[in-house]
Amino acid sequence: MTKATGLTLLVCVNLALITGVVVFGVPPKAALAQGTALSNNYLVVAGQIQAQFDALYLIDLRERTLHIFYFLKGSNDLRWAGYRDLERDFRNE
Repeated sequence: MTKATGLTLLVCVNLALITGVVVFGVPPKAALAQGTALSNNYLVVAGQIQAQFDALYLIDLRERTLHIFYFLKGSNDLRWAGYRDLERDFRNE
């Protein structure tokens, strides 16, 4: 093994070790939300439902309903798609 090959091998091993320390040593970022007076009554989740549509799911904990809102990507037109009664949907029969 030549001197240049040994040096290249050591540099590659060091890069792999540094990458491992960075990937496994840095804790994941925490998701933070702002608390409000009504924060115990609602949960909100956003997600993509189709290629052109994004959705906003709102769970009303007091009424036990799931409301769905959607809008086309690139527009500000928010529309209500309907709701589901979660108590009826998850009832054990």
